[in-house]
Amino acid sequence: MAKTKVAPRYQEKTIEADKIAISSHYDLPPEFFSTFLGPRMAYSCAYFTDEGNDLAQAEADKLKLTAQKLRLKSEDRLLDLGCGWGSFLFYAAEKYGCRTLGITLAQEQAKFVNDKAAELGISNQVEAELVHVYEMAERFQPKSFDKIVTVGAIEHIEDLNLTFSNANKLLKDDGLFLVHGMTRPWKSRAEELAGDRRETDDLLEKHFGVGHWKSLWEVIQALEYSGFEVLDHENITYHYQLTVRRWLENLEKNESSIAGKIISDEKYREFMAFMASYIVSFELSGTICNQILAQKHNLGSLRPRGLMTRDHMMI
Repeated sequence: MAKTKVAPRYQEKTIEADKIAISSHYDLPPEFFSTFLGPRMAYSCAYFTDEGNDLAQAEADKLKLTAQKLRLKSEDRLLDLGCGWGSFLFYAAEKYGCRTLGITLAQEQAKFVNDKAAELGISNQVEAELVHVYEMAERFQPKSFDKIVTVGAIEHIEDLNLTFSNANKLLKDDGLFLVHGMTRPWKSRAEELAGDRRETDDLLEKHFGVGHWKSLWEVIQALEYSGFEVLDHENITYHYQLTVRRWLENLEKNESSIAGKIISDEKYREFMAFMASYIVSFELSGTICNQILAQKHNLGSLRPRGLMTRDHMMI
């Protein structure tokens, strides 16, 4: 199967370039992110079982939903690709007793996770390493993880075929892989590939350093190309719209303690503008948020026994 076409502007991205780009956004002080995120520091879409829920509840429900889709068990070894501030690593360890490992390119995030694990006395259970997803198959032993998750990282990864193929190598044959991330409708993605720039594209690239969303079709194609079959897909776009509204409210409320103190006033304004544009993009369906659950496609082998309904995914 031919690989998805890559826009020329992204073909020269390297691992070193990715490190620099990710660092420019995620290596800001953890204290800044704590001013607008929920108590678990989950820098991704929350899940609102009720629109009136506060961010803390929605954040906890999102972690619970993700864990239930992955059918976590105490004996599981979990790998988190782009682990952020470790919210799911700590949740899986705390609620299920899993051994968890997160990889990231942001030094501040890896330090935050490892320092917190040490403080809690669970460094033997939760850890983070500075590893690029393109190199993880060389860093870890084949089939050494029972579950793999990636939340909000595919937006920053150019080569999903390589990334998902590496995940396939590291996942046990009966393991599960959950991919959570934003995509854009194919029409606007096709325009981007053809070189048609939009103002939002410029904002994304300025804000994240690596800023382009693929289409859902491309993500699923990359999963199948890499030896996975999709078990479940859930569109949670409206949940992200509500999440970013809460973040924006927190930023506005805490402006006096953030701008020019924790981060520069210019960087604060950039985050405000970005989140406002996010809300508009969600409202106008320019950006879609997805959770995709997959398992290895072992052609000719007995299929892992699945569950008969989606009841276990309900919260």
